[in-house]
Amino acid sequence: MAARISERAALRELAAQHAALRDRIARCHALADELDAGRLDAAVLLDAVSELRLAFDVHNQFEERLLRSRVLVPGGPGAMRVARTAEDHAGDHQAMRRGLASTTSAQLREVLASLCAHLDAEDRGLVARGIRRAAPSR
Repeated sequence: MAARISERAALRELAAQHAALRDRIARCHALADELDAGRLDAAVLLDAVSELRLAFDVHNQFEERLLRSRVLVPGGPGAMRVARTAEDHAGDHQAMRRGLASTTSAQLREVLASLCAHLDAEDRGLVARGIRRAAPSR
């Protein structure tokens, strides 16, 4: 992040990224259903999961830069809290990214549910800061 981004702009961007990730998650769920019903080649689902993983990586990089730059740290600039918050969050992201390499649709669904719960928790923080959840793009 070369230029400093305002908190408001950062939060709006995060809300938009969350909406886009939810769209990709919903697509992966639908494709997993199709695969389980025998109406889909596994490669189609693998491609969709790969696209989700890439979008999730971009989101995580953006979010982690914001955390390190203290744009998103609640309650002030305590350096140790900033480092710990960023480290914990990055650990959550890594675990979910590893989970997106699941080999069964049941495992994938668990990871997708975990990712949705993670986004929901982040959205509660956005709402607390006055940013409404972005409407799904359809």
